[in-house]
Amino acid sequence: MSPLSSSKSFLDLRAFIHLLEQSGQLVRVSTSVDPVLEVTEIARRLLANQGPAILFEQVKGSHMPLLANLFGTQERVAMAIGRTLPELAQLGSLMAQLKQPQPPTSLADASALLGRLSRVRHMPTRTLTKPPCQEVVLRGDQVNLDRLPMQTCWPNDAGPLLTWPLVITQGPEGGPINIGVYRMQKLSRNRLIMRWLKHRGGAQHARAYAKEIPVAVAIGCDPGTLLAAVTPIPETLSEYAFAGLLREKRVDTAPALTVPLPVPAYAEIILEGTVNLQDLAPEGPFGDHTGYYNEVEPFPVFTVHCMTMRRHPIYLSTYTGRPPDEPAMLALALNHIFVPLLRQQFPEIAHFHLNMAACSYRLAVVSLHKGYPGHAFRVMAGIWGFLRQFLYTKVIVVVDAEVPVDNWEAVAQAIASHVHSQRDLQILGNTPIDYLDFASPLPGLGGKMGIDATRKLGPEQQAAPPMAPLQQQASWQERLKEMLPNLLDLHCLANGRMAVARIHKSNDAEAVHIANTILQQVPPGAGADQLWLVDQEIDPSAWNDLLWAWVTRADPSRDLILDKETGRFVIDATHKLNSQRVWGTPLRMDPATSAQVSERWLHYPLPKQWQALPPGD
Repeated sequence: MSPLSSSKSFLDLRAFIHLLEQSGQLVRVSTSVDPVLEVTEIARRLLANQGPAILFEQVKGSHMPLLANLFGTQERVAMAIGRTLPELAQLGSLMAQLKQPQPPTSLADASALLGRLSRVRHMPTRTLTKPPCQEVVLRGDQVNLDRLPMQTCWPNDAGPLLTWPLVITQGPEGGPINIGVYRMQKLSRNRLIMRWLKHRGGAQHARAYAKEIPVAVAIGCDPGTLLAAVTPIPETLSEYAFAGLLREKRVDTAPALTVPLPVPAYAEIILEGTVNLQDLAPEGPFGDHTGYYNEVEPFPVFTVHCMTMRRHPIYLSTYTGRPPDEPAMLALALNHIFVPLLRQQFPEIAHFHLNMAACSYRLAVVSLHKGYPGHAFRVMAGIWGFLRQFLYTKVIVVVDAEVPVDNWEAVAQAIASHVHSQRDLQILGNTPIDYLDFASPLPGLGGKMGIDATRKLGPEQQAAPPMAPLQQQASWQERLKEMLPNLLDLHCLANGRMAVARIHKSNDAEAVHIANTILQQVPPGAGADQLWLVDQEIDPSAWNDLLWAWVTRADPSRDLILDKETGRFVIDATHKLNSQRVWGTPLRMDPATSAQVSERWLHYPLPKQWQALPPGD
């Protein structure tokens, strides 16, 4: 039996650490490190260079070791449940069967179904009376969150954070246990801000309580339970039950000591307490997975009444920032799960991909075995309404089945070749949108865009006039630069049909003026038909920069300029200076910290091949 196939039921985080260390996927650092910025800078370099997980054995201000970059590669995500990346699709098939059971249509189907159903026996939890997570018990005044080596991840963060907490709740009438991951800002020795958004399970449970809601927080669980907490499972299923399926072994739990909730028996640390929705505190700013600092908003406070631990606990931590980061790697690996789920509803879907550069969920590419006119838009509507995880997907691009969905060069070529703005762009306004998306005019409410980049069939060909043949004139770029002094440069893509214009602007009207001038002054066929405007710090030749700017700085219902007669369009993906919202500041590591880490790298010691700064720094 291979190490991977035997590791499906890691008892705890320590067993996974042992396997990673044996396989060269974890390194230890005995040099003292600072949880304020330094740990983040080391971890993001390791992640950017496909490096290992790292266990910091001496962290300033704490006696606990800190584990970071645990899921820094897709391969380690799969290793966590004893699988390879391709085998993750099997989990999607299992989830599809759980979400919407299908009767078998053949002996082979029946056999496969029996195999899946046999794993259901692992879903109920098993209760331990003397769990390791309660080897050390601190109550009342003994509770001290300063014991935890919480990271301060970015220079302008409001303070230290719990970044990998598994927040455990249940409704007042019972029902499935919910486990969610919500960051938590430390306020004092026993108070943390609970940043759960309204649509998340924990917040929904809290609203059902008349007064305080009992809450438990687990830090450092077994990898199967960690992955279950971030996987989009059916709402009627508990993450504990799904973790049992992932592990192919029941999850061991224990009754919490002061709240009526089951907690993971082998977690490193457990916090028990209550959340009162009337007790609010301003949360943030903090660097987020969008690549910006988020707005300061009030969220409820979690008061810790009891803190239990294993002997010699290990503190699990991470950071969030502009992709690639650890949540993005988790999302990339979970892409493999979505395809079987979607195919259950739409068998004609060939592949599906959530682009990591676009915050891992804001841009989806779907390839389709197209069968009839309008097929692409039916699939878009179905995806937006299928799983709540797709509620915040801002842009969906549909391409033909042979187009590789994870190759944006090929996707861009399909958009350039097959999209006429009058026929192939669908804009939805006032839809639910990511609360962190400050490009939307109103918090939580904004636009979505569907792009049909498939070859057109039958009446689709008559729905819009053909695009003008491309007879590019080399002089159009220079002429525009003379007319538009704020146009810094133009970078042509997709054989000249698409271009990115880097501009400098002092007000938002200048971007619209540049867009309209280009549409008016460049005849159809003489230049690019599809244009993106970006700010001067964006590299117009880098797809990752373009996609990030597009999904974080543009709202489809406001920032799309159309020339319907010719089929051309411009997307304004620049920073909005006169926005109604507080516009996020891009994340940048403190130069002194970055220089210090570079200087100390070989003294940690860490191999030089993992030292390079992430792209864009």
